[in-house]
Amino acid sequence: MIRKLQRHLTFLFTAATGVILTLVLIVALFYQVRLSKSQSDAFFQNQLLDLTHRLEYTSSLSDDWLARLEAEGHFIIHIEDNRVPLFFPGSWTPFTSRDSLITLAKEEAKKQGIDTNSEPSSSSLLKTSVFPLRGEHQDSYRGTVMVFSTAAGFRSLVLLEETTKLHQELLIQTAVFLLLELLGVVSLFLVSRLVVRKAVLPIEEYQQKQDEFIAAASHELRSPLAVMQTSASAILSMPDQAPKMALFIQKECQRAGNLIKNLLLLSTGNHLPGEIQPVEIDVLLLQVFEIYEPLCDSKGIKLNLKLPEDFLPKVSGNHQWIYQILCILLDNAIAYGCTGKSPAIQLSASLHDKRLSVSVIDHGPGIPNSQKDRIFDRFYRADSARNDKEHSGLGLSIAKMLSDSMQLSLEVLDTPKGGSTFKINFFHLIQD
Repeated sequence: MIRKLQRHLTFLFTAATGVILTLVLIVALFYQVRLSKSQSDAFFQNQLLDLTHRLEYTSSLSDDWLARLEAEGHFIIHIEDNRVPLFFPGSWTPFTSRDSLITLAKEEAKKQGIDTNSEPSSSSLLKTSVFPLRGEHQDSYRGTVMVFSTAAGFRSLVLLEETTKLHQELLIQTAVFLLLELLGVVSLFLVSRLVVRKAVLPIEEYQQKQDEFIAAASHELRSPLAVMQTSASAILSMPDQAPKMALFIQKECQRAGNLIKNLLLLSTGNHLPGEIQPVEIDVLLLQVFEIYEPLCDSKGIKLNLKLPEDFLPKVSGNHQWIYQILCILLDNAIAYGCTGKSPAIQLSASLHDKRLSVSVIDHGPGIPNSQKDRIFDRFYRADSARNDKEHSGLGLSIAKMLSDSMQLSLEVLDTPKGGSTFKINFFHLIQD
């Protein structure tokens, strides 16, 4: 499902941004084409005006000037004086012969009512519109034809400009814009796929953790249910074992109840209802020590409490939550951190630069660096082979959640000479 979502988001992102890019490029291409045509039209009209002015007010034209004009603009200039062509062979050779192009231009002029062989009936200048021409070899031109009266009769002008190169330039510009469009869409697709992949990654990780959580929760609940079912069957088959089996059922019901309670606690996230108030941390540590010292003695574990000589300042937090965190850390140290011939746990507090720290220190096997980032995950155990029914793997997750709810820092460090140190850092101190 995540992969399908990723594909859909990638397509949507690419399509949306691709449409915007296409519109921008179309506008840019339209503007560029209009600019090129406008510049070309302006150049054509300027040359036409210059040439018309000279024809009207100059009796003779220099072949050098005409040749230079033709070469600069790739023009074809044909002038007739009283139907007699001006002797000017032209400065360049078009793909289609000059005579054929001039004949086509005169025919187009006749269609517009202008005959270069007829003297105009008035002294006004007769001029066709600018019209396109197509040569015999896919070459293209545009031109105009003029006829005007002179003192000695009349003159006619056929002015053609080759536009093959202009059309080719426009086609090249279009091809460049299409290439940019293609490259842009491909780039957008790659970028969108990368962005969507990063955006979906937390969802994918959350789904994976959710699947792992459901699988682990199912596994943890299956164990007490199996014990209760077996005990109930034993009661039916062996009534004399009923008291013993009833104790098993009661114990497993309690274990399942604690597991469900912890799951419900974790399901609330970091939005736990609770009052934040001043907490006397030294008094709380003494209470925890008095409760756990007999338990540790019964297991052959030495529990030490180390407090500074000066009174510790109060901290901002929730008394019950801090107490629960310390109990979880001590339970974890008793279960996994007390190995060897003289197991010991130290509960200590220290004050450094407006930060109060409470530590639970054990000297057990420790936690590898590769697993330190995962020990606060739900149902995670550093030793996956351990089958400890008393610990479901939720304790440290709950401790981490409670710490985050009070804006505390809970971290795990290596104990010098071996073991693990869980440290709670309080940043909001209350000075009396």
